[in-house]
Amino acid sequence: MPSAGTVTTPPQQGTSQPTQQAPQVPFAQASHHGCEQAAVFTAVQPGAAQQTLGPTPLPATGYLRRVCIEVSNNTAGVGDTFNGDGPFNLFALIRLTDTNGAPIFELSGYNTCLADTYGGFAGASDPRVLPDYSMGGGNTATFNIYVPLELDPTGMGSPANLSASSAYRLTLIVDTTANIYQVTGTAQKFNITIWNEYWTLPNQTDGQGRQQAIAPPYAGTIQLWSQQPNVSVAAGTQRTPLNRMGNLLRSVLGVYRSSSLVRSDGVVGDPLTLRWDDINLDVASRQLIRTRMREYVNDLTSRDVGVYMFGLYNYGLGRLVGDRSVVSWLPTVSATRYEVNNSAGAGGTMDWIINDVSVAATAPQSRAVAGGAGVQFHPPVAPVVPGAV
Repeated sequence: MPSAGTVTTPPQQGTSQPTQQAPQVPFAQASHHGCEQAAVFTAVQPGAAQQTLGPTPLPATGYLRRVCIEVSNNTAGVGDTFNGDGPFNLFALIRLTDTNGAPIFELSGYNTCLADTYGGFAGASDPRVLPDYSMGGGNTATFNIYVPLELDPTGMGSPANLSASSAYRLTLIVDTTANIYQVTGTAQKFNITIWNEYWTLPNQTDGQGRQQAIAPPYAGTIQLWSQQPNVSVAAGTQRTPLNRMGNLLRSVLGVYRSSSLVRSDGVVGDPLTLRWDDINLDVASRQLIRTRMREYVNDLTSRDVGVYMFGLYNYGLGRLVGDRSVVSWLPTVSATRYEVNNSAGAGGTMDWIINDVSVAATAPQSRAVAGGAGVQFHPPVAPVVPGAV
């Protein structure tokens, strides 16, 4: 019997509280940014024929963020003047392939500049505002461009690069002097350095024993950049279809050139109609499109003549390109109709520049879900057919 004044509380049933598990440390906190040199090419001088540098295997590090291409002066040229796409037109093609040899990124040097500028992967996205950028009069040019992989600061889209025997490979094709320069003298010699920026591989637990995410969110998600160059554009009314559907469109640009291959606004009709399946998704004048492009790229140095951003789908929840969130990406299937209709004033050509995102092959309902409560996006999922095998 308990003594007087002692109160005994009987055990209560059904009131035990579950042990609260500590939240997992997110990947962007568990991992850290790293950088390693991949290759150096010295005294590269353009000539009468194209030159191929690589394929260069990237060192196995962790998860790829981006591949930086640093171009600096080795020996000054004499009497050279870049054409309108310089100095980025040093490269006829920049190609990054995955461990199976499939291209992830495949653009010309100038189109890579546009991808960096309008992709919004950095606070200062236009390579022409960087501190070491210089046209150098065509004789001492210096610039930096990069192949983007991660989609946002969480690391989403960064592919695993953990095997030296199965490497990602970068190929650079240096163009001819005839294509690079408007006026040709003695071509500049360039030093080209490849830098590999990555996320480190986190430990399973941190110093306090907390579980850590060891891979970026939504593993398997990857962005692709490709181009469809030299699409013929005739004078008069016509439609120009984009034949790359099936993924989520993040950015779509058109680069118009006259018959002499000089970028030109005269090949672009006014207004332009963007058709998405059975609806006119956008009907806008050239001036309005140019206004939007400047509004969404905060540090744009100047307008690129002949360049129009049709698919501005990477603003997320903000007002600038590259804002974090997938809610603005445009879903497509292989049968999606996507085309530009306009009445061109003069004939020429057009380059499509396409940035699309391929999402993970499993758990489609959670492939690219991002954002806070009430702000989520789910890619379309095929309906379940009862009784189907």
